[in-house]
Amino acid sequence: MDFNTKYQCQCWLSIRALSLIMNDSKDGPISKKAGRTRASILAAAENLFSTHGFASTRLEDVADELGLTRAALFYYFRDKQTLYDAMIAHTFGPLARQLEDLLADDGPVSERIEAATTAWVDEIVSRPARARLILRIVADGVDQPIQRIFFDNDQIPLKFWDLVEQGRKSGELEPLHDDPFHAASAIIGTTVFYVAALASLMPKGQFEPLDPKQTEAHKREAIDTTRRLLGIKPPKT
Repeated sequence: MDFNTKYQCQCWLSIRALSLIMNDSKDGPISKKAGRTRASILAAAENLFSTHGFASTRLEDVADELGLTRAALFYYFRDKQTLYDAMIAHTFGPLARQLEDLLADDGPVSERIEAATTAWVDEIVSRPARARLILRIVADGVDQPIQRIFFDNDQIPLKFWDLVEQGRKSGELEPLHDDPFHAASAIIGTTVFYVAALASLMPKGQFEPLDPKQTEAHKREAIDTTRRLLGIKPPKT
């Protein structure tokens, strides 16, 4: 597949993802009441898919969570895969747009990267289901349909790679590694694990990752790690 064909496919997937959010009912654009019902379905699906995974979650489970019939659920989503895709777009779409905007800002490279890091931590902490969903996608393996958390999945990493290269050339960044995957892995991976899994390794009741003091400490560590791996000098105090 050449670059143009690949790009067209990615654009189609992005348009499809948005259509799943805005216009998935059989009768065209949804009403306010239908929109509220649809939002409730997506919220229930987010909780169930993040807790039990794709293979173990049934449409009946989502319907039962909301007191709906299976037929009522089919009015909004024709099958489990359609519901899952819409849920992923609904859950991660706002975060994707926020990160793209921050990375594309006009400020210094280091400030854009640190702002994106802060936003990532804040958004994952404020919505723990996102962290659980990422772990589920990884852990479910062959039982999980091929899925990325961002439908337009190449744009955010490409913007980050370009920004690191820009900072390297200008001298603003002095990365410890040639490959920016190391920095991305350290921030993305540790925050997901911190929110979704770390408490299970601690003595019961001794650690609460969502406690504001703990999350602020984690955020500071994330920023410090970003600065160290990318060679960003901390601001003068």
